[in-house]
Amino acid sequence: MKKTNILLMLGLVALPSFFALAQKQNTRPQPCGTNEVMEQEFQKHPELRQQFQDQQKAVFEAAKNTTSQRAEKKIIPVVFHVVHDCGIENISKAQIEDQIAILNADFSRNSPRFAQTPACHQAAAADCEIEFRLATKDEQGNCTDGIVRVVSNRTYEANNANGIKEVSRWNMYKYLNVWVVNSIGTVDATGGEILGYAQFPLGGLPSTDGIVVRHDCVGSIGTALTGPFAPRVGSTLTHEIGHWLGLRHIWGDAPCASDGIDDTPSAYQPNYGICWSDFPYSGAPSGEECTEDLECGEMFMNYMDYSDDQCMSMFTQGQKAVMQTTLTSARSNISSSENLLATGTRDEDLANPITCAPVPQFCENRRMICEGGTVGFEGSSFNADSPASDWSFEGGSPASSTNANPTVTYASPGLFDVALTASGSAGSNTLTRSDYVVVSSDAAMNANGPFADGFEDAGYFNSNFVIFNNDGTSSKYEHFPQVGYYSGACVRMNNFNNTATELDELITPSYNVSTVPNPVFQFAMAGAERGGEPNDELRVSFSTNCGQTWASPRLFDFADINSAGLYTNEFVPSNPNQWRIYNISLSSFASQQNLRVKFEYKAGNGDRANHVYIDGINIGSSLGIMNFNDEIGMSLYPNPAGDMVQLSFETTKSESVAISVYNMLGKQVLKPMNTRVSPGTQQFNIDLAQLSAGLYTVALDIDGRRAIKKFVKK
Repeated sequence: MKKTNILLMLGLVALPSFFALAQKQNTRPQPCGTNEVMEQEFQKHPELRQQFQDQQKAVFEAAKNTTSQRAEKKIIPVVFHVVHDCGIENISKAQIEDQIAILNADFSRNSPRFAQTPACHQAAAADCEIEFRLATKDEQGNCTDGIVRVVSNRTYEANNANGIKEVSRWNMYKYLNVWVVNSIGTVDATGGEILGYAQFPLGGLPSTDGIVVRHDCVGSIGTALTGPFAPRVGSTLTHEIGHWLGLRHIWGDAPCASDGIDDTPSAYQPNYGICWSDFPYSGAPSGEECTEDLECGEMFMNYMDYSDDQCMSMFTQGQKAVMQTTLTSARSNISSSENLLATGTRDEDLANPITCAPVPQFCENRRMICEGGTVGFEGSSFNADSPASDWSFEGGSPASSTNANPTVTYASPGLFDVALTASGSAGSNTLTRSDYVVVSSDAAMNANGPFADGFEDAGYFNSNFVIFNNDGTSSKYEHFPQVGYYSGACVRMNNFNNTATELDELITPSYNVSTVPNPVFQFAMAGAERGGEPNDELRVSFSTNCGQTWASPRLFDFADINSAGLYTNEFVPSNPNQWRIYNISLSSFASQQNLRVKFEYKAGNGDRANHVYIDGINIGSSLGIMNFNDEIGMSLYPNPAGDMVQLSFETTKSESVAISVYNMLGKQVLKPMNTRVSPGTQQFNIDLAQLSAGLYTVALDIDGRRAIKKFVKK
């Protein structure tokens, strides 16, 4: 057995280079990302490092005096936050309850695998006298089954940086928060092969305390049997709770280092894929073994190693002492009798369970369709078993349904509400999502091209562009009337305080591009960074079926986005040189009569990027419409206009000119004007008296080249 070395253990708080080396050499997934995430938090909050080290030293010194003492059983209230995107990560209540049963077996030395533990290691094994129970009362004392379900794309590449814990969080002094996600990203929000990570006691802010775990590493049923690392038997969460209660990896996070506990034999490195048939085992080269007891070898079956789930079976008496000491110090409130009463986790609460009213929630297979299309809905209500569903579909057929997963047809264009009432024996609740389904006409809104939009008209933008703000925060696309490349307005992606991996979407109205010879899509973009190396991305893609599917994506990385350099304050473009013009060929869509364009922005490192601006959406020939507008100085005044609007532009030679006015359906509404002009400034007054109020387009054709501009008739 090894000698405790508190100073060595505490010196490993910084992420060791060996840890990265071990990860590169191993072809399996990295089971635990706790150390990396902790180091990331210490970089952001340096004051936490000393606090954590002081706490660890005090706990380990106190634990040495309690190793052989019997402890009072501690009950820990747990809440699972299932963060899902309507996919397989929305695991069942049964899978979560299975995980709770596994935790209680693992921590009480009752794992079915314990019988396989070699006798020489069994002697050190401990009943940790810790029990986990799903909460039956939430923070306000309301009924809960201890499971919260939240729809969010932060479930992908989840970590502290992408704000996974902000989507749902309960008081960490009262509950062990467990976030179930689709995948876990590394520190810089890339990757996704980490299986779980925890926060040590005082190893981070209260707002990030808890455990994040992949859905397919929860329990031993459901997705634990079908995921890429199957079969899992629930010990990933056992391992992470060990960290949450103060335990380190048994190899001390460096070759032959100490975890600070006397009865865990020294290990050379993490033991990937080592199991019962390998006993006795040492990961060190011959002659360099860390443990003195070569007949017993390393304790690869310890829950704080990296063996596969099926090969883990025990905590030691020394590890128990550390966890119990943690529960009487840094985490003392969570198992107090007062807290068990507040969270509904006493024995009498389990003996007399209360039925909860369900919380309605639903998913859908698409939100954008053409008229006559269908949307499939799926009820995912929670907090009650098998709640009844009562749906209401504005503009849909059927208009209502009691099916759990109805399919609805929408015959006419528009924006339509969806409502779901979930009912159970304890009551009902209703969720209404306004303007949720977007149904477009088969005929393009903009019928005759070329097309251009300088975003001068906020009303037109708000009525005809679709914005999906997935996290519901202020980080989203928005009309920005203060600056523009072609005029005094544009669209801004409010990105200054965005969170990593968050997706925001801006979708244009529909265009009939078959009217445009050799169509090219053009736009202007301006962006900046505010420090570090942002890895934000903009993806531009196209749909010919009203936004149901998207094709031919063009990816712009941050080198493309960053046109203005470093701005530590909020960036606003101040000169034309801070904009870049991009062209995308639409040759594969040249015959399409209903084309939409999507700007999908994916945030990278949320504290490193700045605002991004888009202006001058243009579908025309290879020479951009907006460039031609700018070249000839085309303007309309006043705008909005009354019964008269003045068109002005410049010509450098004698040229033939045609002036036409269209409504937003592409129908010509005034008799076209055809004439020939001499070089110089041209001004034409257009009589609007016969037009009703609305949005119109003036098309100016000069010797085969076209410029267009929108105006509003009051």
